[in-house]
Amino acid sequence: MTPSQPLLTEYAATGSETAFRELVSGYLGLVYSAALRLVDGDAHLAQDIAQTVFADLARKARTLPADVMLGGWLHRHTCFVASNTLRAERRRVTREREAVAMNIPEDHSAENLAQLAPVLDEAINELGAEDRTAIMLRYFEQHDFRSIGTALGNSEEAARKRVDRALEKLQGLLRRRGVALSVTLLGSTLATHAVSAAPTGLALTISSAALAGVTTAATATTTTSTLVTVMNLTKLQAAVIGAIVVTGVSVPLVMHQRAKSQLAATEAALQTQKQETDRLAAEMGRLTAQIKPQPAAATATATNDTEVLRLRGEVNRLRQDVREVASSKTNGPSTLSGLTSNPEMFKMIRNQQKAGMSMIYRDLTNRVSLSSDQVGKLNELLADHVMESIDRITEVLRDGKTGAEMDAVFAGQDAALREKVRALIGDDSLAQYDDYTKNLASAITADQFKSKLAGEQAEKDQKAKQFYELLQSESQLLLAEAGLSPDYQLVPTLNFRNFASDAIAERNLKLLEDIYARAASKAGSFLNEQELASFAEFQKNAISVNRMSLKANRQMMSPGPR
Repeated sequence: MTPSQPLLTEYAATGSETAFRELVSGYLGLVYSAALRLVDGDAHLAQDIAQTVFADLARKARTLPADVMLGGWLHRHTCFVASNTLRAERRRVTREREAVAMNIPEDHSAENLAQLAPVLDEAINELGAEDRTAIMLRYFEQHDFRSIGTALGNSEEAARKRVDRALEKLQGLLRRRGVALSVTLLGSTLATHAVSAAPTGLALTISSAALAGVTTAATATTTTSTLVTVMNLTKLQAAVIGAIVVTGVSVPLVMHQRAKSQLAATEAALQTQKQETDRLAAEMGRLTAQIKPQPAAATATATNDTEVLRLRGEVNRLRQDVREVASSKTNGPSTLSGLTSNPEMFKMIRNQQKAGMSMIYRDLTNRVSLSSDQVGKLNELLADHVMESIDRITEVLRDGKTGAEMDAVFAGQDAALREKVRALIGDDSLAQYDDYTKNLASAITADQFKSKLAGEQAEKDQKAKQFYELLQSESQLLLAEAGLSPDYQLVPTLNFRNFASDAIAERNLKLLEDIYARAASKAGSFLNEQELASFAEFQKNAISVNRMSLKANRQMMSPGPR
């Protein structure tokens, strides 16, 4: 294990800014130097590339394998980002022509070495995974052979031989590009020129920007979107808690600011309406007080009778105004509706739902061997189902439907989707779809928790499989005890009823919490004490973040003032 792996694990698990800043400080020289070479010494462009690379690391940290060699990943990603940044004249043909034109054996000046730099990185990127890792650890991360051997699971001598072989292969790749460096000179060049000092303060700037990007995405997700990035959880493992929480679509910062403005406007409108309601109520009270019971005296004049009738009519009109103002407070469109009323915004949100649902159901589509056309249409159906459910949630909240009425609405939605899926994939595949869908909570949880398990990959896979089966069994037992259908959706943010009712949401969360607790109590035969302790923390975070996500989304979907 390299020193970076505990830091990466800590950041992926907890979002620790301290751990991430240490990663940036440790690898900035590697990334910046590679970027600087790839862009011919353009320091500003190299800084932009470095910032992009670390921002991507912040986003993708939870998706990286537990045994990833981070230096190799960062170098490869730097090359990828740089290749997308360089202009046409920076293509490989031009670089190779310049490299061939150099008289390398006689002239190894700093200027010519700088011209070789883009070719060098490209060649490193073409090495096999093991050779590239060896080069990265030795020359870019500057580890000694003992540390390299430990990281690769070999002895110090084996690590030395691995680096030598990798260097020879790299020399061959360079020679095919017209660069005639000896192995000795190549090793010397890498040792002295592979990593350059990054500008002072760049580490702080980059780590702050990358973390701010992650925070902004999380904030936008919670406050300007709705359900649906459940999807990010299954394979991407993007949730902070590493569990089955869906926090919503990522909306650009500009939309986040727009939503904040809309919320502020809503609050101002509500305040104005309250003042108007108070004024009307006071006026109604004043007029009512003026209406005195009229004695049944023969002396009552026609003028007095007319005035009483006028005042009573005014009171009735004011009462109607008060009712209309009160109604307008809750019967308007939701904040989310204001966003999705924009066609471009609606399209963006729907596309994100489609992408997310495709991730969630990818294993299923592979398992039942659907055609590419069927896969595309299934993802379209699932995305449409999410968008339609958002509208139903707002309607349920607006109309104040009872639990039974609410259940009928969403049961109808689910039934309609199921029939469309049946028509698309057939009855046999539909049965697998049903089984896959009802077990999503168990599958996602086991998949997420696998990264925290000890042992080799095969051992982790076996433990995760056992844990999935245990979660699946406990889920069915608890659903039966609660009198709920075996098909009840336990993923809190895929069960749309949870967005419409706080009480129903709490029931779902309590069920999930009980399932986790029961499964953990029976998992001691294959999970060790440390793994069980990790799952206890995992469970706590999962329930907490799901609860916050449901609350935030419910507010976004609740009807506002007209």
